[in-house]
Amino acid sequence: MTEKINPLKRRLPTAGSSTVGARRGPRQERRPRSTTGDGTVIQSGASAAGKWMVYGLIVLLGLGSLCGVLAFIRPAPAAQPVADPGVSTQQQEAGALAQAYLSAWLTATSDDHAALEAYSPEAVAGLQGRDPISYRDLTVASVEDAPGDMTTVIVSASLETTEDDDGEEVTSWTPYWYQVAVQADGDTLAPVGLPTPVSMPATGSSPDLGYPGRVVSRDLQATVDDFMTAYLTGQGDVTRVVSPESTITAITPAYWTRATVRTLASTEEISDSDPADGRTAELLVDVDLTRDETTKPAQYVLGMTVRDGRWEVQSLDSAPALSN
Repeated sequence: MTEKINPLKRRLPTAGSSTVGARRGPRQERRPRSTTGDGTVIQSGASAAGKWMVYGLIVLLGLGSLCGVLAFIRPAPAAQPVADPGVSTQQQEAGALAQAYLSAWLTATSDDHAALEAYSPEAVAGLQGRDPISYRDLTVASVEDAPGDMTTVIVSASLETTEDDDGEEVTSWTPYWYQVAVQADGDTLAPVGLPTPVSMPATGSSPDLGYPGRVVSRDLQATVDDFMTAYLTGQGDVTRVVSPESTITAITPAYWTRATVRTLASTEEISDSDPADGRTAELLVDVDLTRDETTKPAQYVLGMTVRDGRWEVQSLDSAPALSN
């Protein structure tokens, strides 16, 4: 009789059976901590460093944006004062127009007034006579802004006048002044009204000069004499009496034939003793300039210095010193 085997019945493994080892299988190795890549600790640390770099970049971008916002909302710096440029372009153009207008007004006659009519047709209505007024030395004396885009120009002109001197007519040129109004309209300028003869502008009294000291040094006087002669007449060498670093050169071509030093004064007393090297002095020199039969007075302000025991001209100054 054949024995039936229940398929649900399982044999329990006995001790030492190979079945136990077969069920457990081979023992797996423990892997090291890993994040990405080939599973090494080095790459894991690099990944963490990269993450902190990203965080730092984000912080820097945030700070940059904040600085940009602060710069945008920060109030603009206060405007710096601009130095007065002097006479403006419009004032210069107004002065030139006033000169031309006055010239046309002076020379216009009853039968020759085309130049004046080009500036102001109304200006020719009262013209009488056929003799133009002779003038010379047409000069702008002053320019001032006025309301209504207007510019007021004072122009001087020397007019020919004739006087009776003991039965003999003497002709001379006398300066007169005229006021001319000029209006700006966009890029164009036009005279307003007619020229207005006015009195000579007021002038103040000349200030006192600050040269109280006497110059008794014969060496200094000789240096100034030689310099004036060489500088003004071309007789002699200027470089012999000027400092080596000076750029003074003689006037060429020379116009005057003789230069005579009339007076010599200084801001301080200068004796005839031997001067020490490096000493300086500021001189006021009155000179008589002669050509043919004509003599004119002139004045110079010289800066002097001592080098190697002798006086030299260091500079030609532009303005004299004033007394305190």
